[in-house]
Amino acid sequence: MKNSSLYKLNFILLIIFSCSKDLNTVSIAGTIINPVNDTVMINYTDTTYTVTLNDNGQFYIELSQDSAQYATLVHGEMTTIFLKPGDGIKISFNTDEFDETMNFQNSPESSFLAYKLISTEQRDFYGENLYLLDESDYKDDLVDYENTMMERLNTFENGYFKSSEIKKLETEIARFTKQKEGFSERSKLELEYMWNTQLLYREYNFYSLIENSDRADYVDKLTEFKSKMLQSLERLKDDEDYEKEREKIMAVVGKWEERKNDYDNMPNDGDLSIDFSYPNQSEELISLSSFRGSIVYVDVWATWCGPCIAEIPSLERLQRDYQDKNIVFLSVSVDTDKNAWEKMLIDDELGGVQLWANGWSELTKSYAIFGIPRFMLIDKTGHLISVDAPRPSSNEIRTLIEERI
Repeated sequence: MKNSSLYKLNFILLIIFSCSKDLNTVSIAGTIINPVNDTVMINYTDTTYTVTLNDNGQFYIELSQDSAQYATLVHGEMTTIFLKPGDGIKISFNTDEFDETMNFQNSPESSFLAYKLISTEQRDFYGENLYLLDESDYKDDLVDYENTMMERLNTFENGYFKSSEIKKLETEIARFTKQKEGFSERSKLELEYMWNTQLLYREYNFYSLIENSDRADYVDKLTEFKSKMLQSLERLKDDEDYEKEREKIMAVVGKWEERKNDYDNMPNDGDLSIDFSYPNQSEELISLSSFRGSIVYVDVWATWCGPCIAEIPSLERLQRDYQDKNIVFLSVSVDTDKNAWEKMLIDDELGGVQLWANGWSELTKSYAIFGIPRFMLIDKTGHLISVDAPRPSSNEIRTLIEERI
């Protein structure tokens, strides 16, 4: 009896995950090994869909669709997928090796995109080969890469996907070529120094060290970094730009020292929020403290920030769902281009309270914001519920809001 029930369950799942949907629907069934959280986000046609994983790391979603479109799947990391009406796509991957284990069934276009990403990484066009490989060898590798990609693209029928990818490939090849040619006048010693600098930045991930090291360990790491950078620079001691490069190194070290100070001194959850004031689109100065008595959900963003833009549809849904509640949605742009900010407010009809900080300012310094988007949730008394709040696309933010409404 138990085996019979299991057979029926497997048969039902097979029908659910394998049968084609109507021609205006796309289904995505996925399995994630070692999930980093309990949700998957699908960003598609300016909308973010959040899907909850089951206990086995599986998810399923259906999307209404009448034309072929690119989309992104986000779970810890992000990958690009291609959706066509009528598709029933299966996805599996292991978060320990996100790109390397990405596997698609019933979506040859998505498989091509995954292959192209891995191939580009393996050929290292942006890494050591860019700096140290002979220019003629580098260009030969580009030709081989282009031929390989075109051979695969020619297996697709002419249409939106094929024409888009050919255009992207041409742009990519031109960009790689131009970047390599830009290094042609640099000496071998300069290029070795530039590459070694890249390796040191990778070795000393200060974004992570700021959060995960105490001050003594952090200072030791920063001192090591400075010493290795200066030692690497010695190969250019006779170069005319030696002093300029040395000043750059000292400036970088000073910046990371300052950022650690900002992080150590920023308010924590439960502390009183630090006030700030910025103009809205009508040039009226608006302060955070003016919203005392209401819950405030702060979004620090910019028009040029892809992840910020991806969160806007979810943020707008939050605003609609809580429009009758005592909560303020306060968005602060760090754009330096005011026209770009104002244009997006108008074109996208963005709601909530919109302020313009004109770049990285006292707000980002006070709250140790080194990357965006950053969200914060503040209670009615002005105290921080969360200085690094969940994003609008997550289920967690709704739980935090519901507890305080």
